[in-house]
Amino acid sequence: MSHELQINSLHLSLSRYPKQATNDLQAWNAADELMLNFAFEHTIAAKRILIMNDEFGALACALLAAPEFADSQIHWLSDSFIAQQALAENLEANNLTMDGRLTLLSSTDNLPASDMVLMRQPKSLNYLEYQLIALQAILTADSLFACGVMLKNLPKSVFSLFEKHLGEVSTSLAKKKARLLFGHYQGISSTSPYPKQWKVAEHQFKLNDHANVFCFGKLDIGSRFMLEHFPQGDFEAVVDLGCGNGLLGLQALKHYPKAKVSFCDESAMALASAKNNVSLNFLERLADCEFNHDNALQHQADNSADLVLCNPPFHQQNTISTHIAQQMFRDAKRCLRSGGQLIVVANRHLGYHPLLKSYFGGYKLLASNNKFVILSSTKR
Repeated sequence: MSHELQINSLHLSLSRYPKQATNDLQAWNAADELMLNFAFEHTIAAKRILIMNDEFGALACALLAAPEFADSQIHWLSDSFIAQQALAENLEANNLTMDGRLTLLSSTDNLPASDMVLMRQPKSLNYLEYQLIALQAILTADSLFACGVMLKNLPKSVFSLFEKHLGEVSTSLAKKKARLLFGHYQGISSTSPYPKQWKVAEHQFKLNDHANVFCFGKLDIGSRFMLEHFPQGDFEAVVDLGCGNGLLGLQALKHYPKAKVSFCDESAMALASAKNNVSLNFLERLADCEFNHDNALQHQADNSADLVLCNPPFHQQNTISTHIAQQMFRDAKRCLRSGGQLIVVANRHLGYHPLLKSYFGGYKLLASNNKFVILSSTKR
Protein backbone atom coordinates (compact mmCIF):
# COMPACT_ATOMS: atom_id res chain seq x y z
CA MET A 1 0.00 0.00 0.00
CA SER A 2 1.45 3.40 -0.97
CA HIS A 3 1.17 6.69 0.94
CA GLU A 4 1.86 10.23 -0.19
CA LEU A 5 4.80 12.05 1.33
CA GLN A 6 4.33 15.83 1.09
CA ILE A 7 7.34 17.94 1.91
CA ASN A 8 8.63 21.27 0.58
CA SER A 9 6.22 21.25 -2.41
CA LEU A 10 7.09 17.62 -3.22
CA HIS A 11 4.42 14.93 -3.53
CA LEU A 12 5.81 11.38 -3.61
CA SER A 13 4.01 8.04 -3.60
CA LEU A 14 6.02 5.69 -1.36
CA SER A 15 5.54 2.08 -0.26
CA ARG A 16 7.22 -0.36 2.06
CA TYR A 17 8.64 -3.59 0.70
CA PRO A 18 7.26 -6.17 0.27
CA LYS A 19 3.94 -4.41 -0.27
CA GLN A 20 1.58 -7.31 0.47
CA ALA A 21 3.14 -7.92 3.88
CA THR A 22 3.22 -4.43 5.35
CA ASN A 23 -0.47 -3.48 5.57
CA ASP A 24 -0.88 0.29 5.97
CA LEU A 25 2.53 1.16 7.47
CA GLN A 26 4.24 4.18 5.91
CA ALA A 27 7.59 3.96 4.16
CA TRP A 28 8.95 6.88 6.24
CA ASN A 29 8.56 8.34 9.70
CA ALA A 30 8.88 11.66 11.48
CA ALA A 31 12.66 11.26 11.78
CA ASP A 32 12.89 11.11 7.97
CA GLU A 33 10.79 14.28 7.70
CA LEU A 34 13.12 16.09 10.11
CA MET A 35 16.17 15.03 8.09
CA LEU A 36 14.60 16.19 4.85
CA ASN A 37 13.73 19.56 6.37
CA PHE A 38 17.33 19.82 7.58
CA ALA A 39 18.58 19.05 4.06
CA PHE A 40 16.33 21.69 2.49
CA GLU A 41 17.64 24.25 4.98
CA HIS A 42 21.23 23.60 3.80
CA THR A 43 20.87 23.14 0.05
CA ILE A 44 23.75 25.51 -0.82
CA ALA A 45 26.24 23.41 1.19
CA ALA A 46 24.96 20.02 0.05
CA LYS A 47 26.67 19.17 -3.23
CA ARG A 48 27.91 15.75 -2.05
CA ILE A 49 25.33 13.96 0.09
CA LEU A 50 25.69 10.63 1.89
CA ILE A 51 22.47 8.88 2.96
CA MET A 52 22.87 6.01 5.46
CA ASN A 53 20.29 3.40 6.53
CA ASP A 54 17.36 4.82 4.51
CA GLU A 55 14.88 2.04 5.30
CA PHE A 56 12.62 2.25 2.24
CA GLY A 57 14.25 4.87 0.02
CA ALA A 58 12.18 7.88 1.13
CA LEU A 59 15.22 10.11 1.68
CA ALA A 60 16.82 9.28 -1.67
CA CYS A 61 13.57 9.68 -3.61
CA ALA A 62 12.87 13.07 -2.06
CA LEU A 63 16.34 14.46 -2.76
CA LEU A 64 16.36 13.13 -6.33
CA ALA A 65 12.94 14.66 -6.98
CA ALA A 66 13.72 18.08 -5.48
CA PRO A 67 15.00 20.68 -7.96
CA GLU A 68 17.06 22.19 -5.13
CA PHE A 69 19.37 19.16 -5.31
CA ALA A 70 19.53 18.85 -9.11
CA ASP A 71 23.31 19.41 -9.06
CA SER A 72 24.02 17.21 -6.02
CA GLN A 73 25.77 13.85 -6.10
CA ILE A 74 24.09 11.40 -3.72
CA HIS A 75 25.61 8.22 -2.27
CA TRP A 76 23.17 5.79 -0.63
CA LEU A 77 24.41 3.13 1.78
CA SER A 78 22.40 0.24 3.16
CA ASP A 79 23.07 -3.21 4.59
CA SER A 80 19.56 -4.36 3.74
CA PHE A 81 18.32 -6.19 0.63
CA ILE A 82 14.77 -5.13 1.54
CA ALA A 83 15.80 -1.47 1.65
CA GLN A 84 17.48 -1.82 -1.76
CA GLN A 85 14.36 -3.35 -3.29
CA ALA A 86 12.14 -0.70 -1.70
CA LEU A 87 14.34 2.03 -3.12
CA ALA A 88 14.14 0.54 -6.62
CA GLU A 89 10.35 0.22 -6.47
CA ASN A 90 9.83 3.72 -5.07
CA LEU A 91 12.10 5.26 -7.70
CA GLU A 92 10.07 3.57 -10.41
CA ALA A 93 6.73 4.52 -8.83
CA ASN A 94 7.73 8.19 -8.91
CA ASN A 95 9.33 8.14 -12.39
CA LEU A 96 12.76 8.80 -10.92
CA THR A 97 16.05 7.44 -12.21
CA MET A 98 19.52 7.35 -10.68
CA ASP A 99 20.73 9.16 -13.83
CA GLY A 100 24.35 9.28 -12.70
CA ARG A 101 23.37 11.26 -9.59
CA LEU A 102 22.68 8.37 -7.22
CA THR A 103 25.34 5.77 -6.36
CA LEU A 104 24.51 2.71 -4.25
CA LEU A 105 27.00 1.50 -1.64
CA SER A 106 27.20 -1.70 0.40
CA SER A 107 27.58 -1.57 4.16
CA THR A 108 31.24 -2.67 4.00
CA ASP A 109 32.30 -0.09 1.35
CA ASN A 110 34.57 2.84 2.17
CA LEU A 111 32.63 6.07 2.61
CA PRO A 112 32.95 8.82 -0.01
CA ALA A 113 33.85 12.43 0.72
CA SER A 114 30.61 14.23 1.62
CA ASP A 115 29.41 17.72 2.49
CA MET A 116 26.25 16.43 4.21
CA VAL A 117 25.51 13.12 5.94
CA LEU A 118 21.93 12.06 6.64
CA MET A 119 21.76 8.93 8.80
CA ARG A 120 18.80 6.96 10.08
CA GLN A 121 19.81 5.51 13.45
CA PRO A 122 20.23 1.77 12.91
CA LYS A 123 18.62 -0.64 15.34
CA SER A 124 21.96 -2.25 16.23
CA LEU A 125 24.17 -0.12 18.46
CA ASN A 126 27.19 -2.13 17.28
CA TYR A 127 26.37 -1.12 13.72
CA LEU A 128 25.90 2.50 14.79
CA GLU A 129 29.34 2.47 16.41
CA TYR A 130 30.85 0.88 13.29
CA GLN A 131 29.35 3.63 11.13
CA LEU A 132 30.42 6.46 13.44
CA ILE A 133 33.99 5.17 13.35
CA ALA A 134 33.84 4.87 9.56
CA LEU A 135 32.59 8.47 9.32
CA GLN A 136 35.76 9.72 11.03
CA ALA A 137 37.55 9.24 7.69
CA ILE A 138 35.33 11.79 5.89
CA LEU A 139 34.03 14.24 8.51
CA THR A 140 35.56 17.62 9.27
CA ALA A 141 34.67 20.25 11.82
CA ASP A 142 32.51 21.92 9.15
CA SER A 143 30.62 18.79 8.05
CA LEU A 144 26.83 18.73 8.21
CA PHE A 145 25.80 15.52 9.96
CA ALA A 146 22.24 14.78 11.12
CA CYS A 147 21.05 11.46 12.52
CA GLY A 148 17.28 10.95 12.61
CA VAL A 149 15.86 8.98 15.54
CA MET A 150 12.48 8.15 17.01
CA LEU A 151 12.44 8.92 20.73
CA LYS A 152 11.16 5.45 21.65
CA ASN A 153 14.30 3.98 20.02
CA LEU A 154 16.82 6.37 21.58
CA PRO A 155 18.75 4.85 24.51
CA LYS A 156 21.21 7.03 26.41
CA SER A 157 24.07 4.89 25.08
CA VAL A 158 23.57 6.48 21.63
CA PHE A 159 24.75 9.82 23.05
CA SER A 160 27.75 8.07 24.62
CA LEU A 161 28.71 6.58 21.25
CA PHE A 162 28.48 9.97 19.52
CA GLU A 163 30.62 11.58 22.23
CA LYS A 164 33.17 8.75 22.17
CA HIS A 165 33.70 8.71 18.41
CA LEU A 166 32.81 12.26 17.28
CA GLY A 167 33.45 14.36 20.36
CA GLU A 168 30.26 16.37 20.63
CA VAL A 169 26.56 15.90 19.96
CA SER A 170 23.64 18.31 20.05
CA THR A 171 19.95 17.77 19.35
CA SER A 172 17.02 19.40 17.62
CA LEU A 173 13.74 20.00 19.36
CA ALA A 174 11.51 16.94 19.45
CA LYS A 175 8.70 16.87 16.89
CA LYS A 176 6.12 14.13 16.41
CA LYS A 177 8.13 11.92 18.80
CA ALA A 178 11.32 12.27 16.72
CA ARG A 179 14.43 14.41 16.84
CA LEU A 180 17.75 14.92 15.11
CA LEU A 181 21.16 14.30 16.64
CA PHE A 182 23.85 16.56 15.20
CA GLY A 183 27.35 15.16 15.20
CA HIS A 184 30.14 17.74 15.54
CA TYR A 185 33.39 15.98 14.67
CA GLN A 186 36.41 17.00 16.76
CA GLY A 187 39.21 14.99 15.15
CA ILE A 188 38.90 11.81 17.21
CA SER A 189 40.51 8.66 15.76
CA SER A 190 39.04 5.38 17.06
CA THR A 191 40.27 1.84 16.62
CA SER A 192 37.38 -0.23 15.31
CA PRO A 193 36.51 -3.39 17.26
CA TYR A 194 34.76 -4.78 14.15
CA PRO A 195 34.68 -7.47 12.95
CA LYS A 196 34.99 -9.44 16.18
CA GLN A 197 36.60 -12.87 16.46
CA TRP A 198 35.26 -15.30 19.04
CA LYS A 199 34.70 -19.02 19.60
CA VAL A 200 31.87 -21.46 20.27
CA ALA A 201 34.07 -23.82 22.25
CA GLU A 202 31.54 -26.60 22.75
CA HIS A 203 31.12 -26.98 18.98
CA GLN A 204 34.71 -26.09 18.08
CA PHE A 205 33.80 -23.19 15.80
CA LYS A 206 35.85 -20.03 15.29
CA LEU A 207 33.69 -17.07 14.31
CA ASN A 208 34.30 -13.62 12.87
CA ASP A 209 31.25 -11.34 13.09
CA HIS A 210 30.68 -8.03 11.32
CA ALA A 211 28.96 -5.28 13.29
CA ASN A 212 25.39 -5.69 12.01
CA VAL A 213 25.06 -9.43 12.67
CA PHE A 214 22.22 -10.63 14.89
CA CYS A 215 23.45 -11.57 18.37
CA PHE A 216 26.87 -10.10 17.57
CA GLY A 217 29.78 -11.85 19.25
CA LYS A 218 27.75 -14.30 21.30
CA LEU A 219 25.74 -17.47 20.87
CA ASP A 220 22.02 -16.84 20.52
CA ILE A 221 20.17 -19.13 22.92
CA GLY A 222 17.74 -20.25 20.23
CA SER A 223 20.61 -21.25 17.95
CA ARG A 224 22.28 -23.03 20.88
CA PHE A 225 19.13 -25.08 21.39
CA MET A 226 19.02 -25.95 17.68
CA LEU A 227 22.68 -27.01 17.70
CA GLU A 228 21.92 -29.37 20.58
CA HIS A 229 19.02 -30.98 18.65
CA PHE A 230 20.34 -30.92 15.10
CA PRO A 231 18.39 -33.00 12.55
CA GLN A 232 19.87 -36.35 11.63
CA GLY A 233 19.87 -37.53 8.04
CA ASP A 234 21.73 -37.70 4.76
CA PHE A 235 20.91 -34.27 3.35
CA GLU A 236 22.50 -33.05 0.12
CA ALA A 237 20.97 -29.58 -0.39
CA VAL A 238 20.64 -27.48 2.78
CA VAL A 239 19.52 -23.87 3.25
CA ASP A 240 20.43 -21.76 6.27
CA LEU A 241 17.57 -19.28 6.03
CA GLY A 242 18.16 -15.97 7.82
CA CYS A 243 21.68 -17.24 8.37
CA GLY A 244 23.15 -14.40 10.45
CA ASN A 245 26.79 -15.35 10.98
CA GLY A 246 26.11 -18.79 9.44
CA LEU A 247 26.27 -20.89 12.58
CA LEU A 248 23.50 -23.33 11.59
CA GLY A 249 25.03 -23.68 8.15
CA LEU A 250 28.41 -24.46 9.72
CA GLN A 251 26.79 -27.21 11.75
CA ALA A 252 25.25 -28.54 8.53
CA LEU A 253 28.68 -28.67 6.88
CA LYS A 254 29.95 -30.54 9.92
CA HIS A 255 27.08 -33.07 10.00
CA TYR A 256 26.39 -33.58 6.29
CA PRO A 257 29.65 -34.22 4.38
CA LYS A 258 27.91 -34.44 0.98
CA ALA A 259 25.76 -31.33 1.40
CA LYS A 260 25.74 -28.15 -0.65
CA VAL A 261 24.78 -25.35 1.75
CA SER A 262 23.07 -22.10 0.77
CA PHE A 263 23.41 -19.23 3.25
CA CYS A 264 20.60 -16.66 2.83
CA ASP A 265 20.09 -13.35 4.62
CA GLU A 266 18.82 -9.86 3.86
CA SER A 267 21.88 -8.35 5.59
CA ALA A 268 25.04 -7.98 3.51
CA MET A 269 27.12 -8.00 6.69
CA ALA A 270 25.52 -11.26 7.77
CA LEU A 271 26.51 -12.90 4.50
CA ALA A 272 30.03 -11.49 4.70
CA SER A 273 30.27 -12.94 8.22
CA ALA A 274 28.93 -16.32 7.10
CA LYS A 275 31.47 -16.48 4.27
CA ASN A 276 34.27 -15.51 6.67
CA ASN A 277 33.16 -18.25 9.05
CA VAL A 278 33.00 -20.98 6.40
CA SER A 279 36.53 -20.00 5.39
CA LEU A 280 37.70 -20.10 9.01
CA ASN A 281 36.18 -23.50 9.80
CA PHE A 282 35.65 -25.40 6.54
CA LEU A 283 37.86 -23.78 3.92
CA GLU A 284 37.88 -27.01 1.92
CA ARG A 285 34.08 -26.84 1.71
CA LEU A 286 33.82 -23.22 0.54
CA ALA A 287 33.11 -24.38 -3.03
CA ASP A 288 30.10 -26.32 -1.66
CA CYS A 289 28.51 -23.08 -0.37
CA GLU A 290 26.68 -20.13 -1.86
CA PHE A 291 25.79 -16.85 -0.19
CA ASN A 292 22.56 -15.14 -1.25
CA HIS A 293 21.55 -11.57 -0.39
CA ASP A 294 17.79 -11.98 -0.57
CA ASN A 295 14.39 -11.37 0.95
CA ALA A 296 13.78 -14.77 2.57
CA LEU A 297 14.11 -17.25 -0.39
CA GLN A 298 12.64 -14.99 -3.05
CA HIS A 299 15.31 -15.96 -5.60
CA GLN A 300 15.88 -19.57 -4.53
CA ALA A 301 14.86 -22.14 -7.15
CA ASP A 302 11.72 -24.24 -6.67
CA ASN A 303 12.16 -27.84 -5.47
CA SER A 304 15.86 -27.32 -4.84
CA ALA A 305 16.43 -28.19 -1.16
CA ASP A 306 16.21 -31.23 1.11
CA LEU A 307 16.45 -29.29 4.36
CA VAL A 308 15.76 -25.68 5.38
CA LEU A 309 17.05 -24.55 8.79
CA CYS A 310 15.49 -21.41 10.22
CA ASN A 311 15.71 -19.28 13.35
CA PRO A 312 13.26 -16.61 12.10
CA PRO A 313 13.36 -12.98 13.22
CA PHE A 314 10.20 -11.29 14.41
CA HIS A 315 11.33 -7.69 13.82
CA GLN A 316 11.82 -5.66 10.67
CA GLN A 317 14.12 -2.95 12.00
CA ASN A 318 12.08 -1.65 14.99
CA THR A 319 8.71 -2.98 13.82
CA ILE A 320 7.46 -6.21 15.44
CA SER A 321 5.78 -8.40 12.83
CA THR A 322 5.12 -12.03 11.89
CA HIS A 323 5.18 -11.33 8.16
CA ILE A 324 8.88 -12.22 7.86
CA ALA A 325 8.32 -15.68 9.36
CA GLN A 326 5.26 -16.17 7.17
CA GLN A 327 7.23 -15.42 4.04
CA MET A 328 10.08 -17.66 5.17
CA PHE A 329 7.70 -20.58 5.69
CA ARG A 330 5.96 -20.04 2.33
CA ASP A 331 9.26 -19.76 0.51
CA ALA A 332 10.64 -22.82 2.28
CA LYS A 333 7.70 -24.92 1.12
CA ARG A 334 8.16 -23.78 -2.47
CA CYS A 335 11.90 -24.45 -2.42
CA LEU A 336 11.77 -27.84 -0.71
CA ARG A 337 11.59 -31.03 -2.71
CA SER A 338 8.86 -33.54 -1.93
CA GLY A 339 9.78 -35.11 1.40
CA GLY A 340 12.05 -32.19 2.30
CA GLN A 341 11.95 -30.72 5.81
CA LEU A 342 11.71 -27.26 7.31
CA ILE A 343 13.19 -27.14 10.84
CA VAL A 344 12.32 -24.04 12.87
CA VAL A 345 13.55 -22.94 16.29
CA ALA A 346 11.46 -20.20 17.88
CA ASN A 347 10.37 -18.67 21.15
CA ARG A 348 7.42 -20.61 22.54
CA HIS A 349 5.22 -17.51 22.82
CA LEU A 350 5.37 -16.76 19.07
CA GLY A 351 3.02 -19.67 18.34
CA TYR A 352 4.21 -20.64 14.86
CA HIS A 353 2.41 -23.99 15.06
CA PRO A 354 -0.76 -22.82 13.23
CA LEU A 355 1.30 -21.17 10.48
CA LEU A 356 3.25 -24.33 9.81
CA LYS A 357 0.08 -26.37 9.83
CA SER A 358 -1.58 -24.04 7.33
CA TYR A 359 1.37 -24.13 4.91
CA PHE A 360 2.49 -27.75 5.28
CA GLY A 361 -0.59 -29.49 6.61
CA GLY A 362 1.09 -30.41 9.88
CA TYR A 363 4.19 -30.25 12.06
CA LYS A 364 6.12 -32.26 14.64
CA LEU A 365 7.50 -31.03 17.92
CA LEU A 366 11.15 -32.17 17.93
CA ALA A 367 12.25 -30.58 21.21
CA SER A 368 11.20 -27.96 23.73
CA ASN A 369 12.33 -26.23 26.88
CA ASN A 370 10.89 -23.41 28.97
CA LYS A 371 11.73 -20.78 26.29
CA PHE A 372 12.01 -22.46 22.90
CA VAL A 373 10.48 -25.08 20.65
CA ILE A 374 11.95 -26.84 17.63
CA LEU A 375 9.31 -27.66 15.04
CA SER A 376 9.56 -29.73 11.88
CA SER A 377 7.28 -29.70 8.83
CA THR A 378 7.62 -31.94 5.79
CA LYS A 379 6.63 -31.06 2.25
CA ARG A 380 4.22 -33.67 0.96
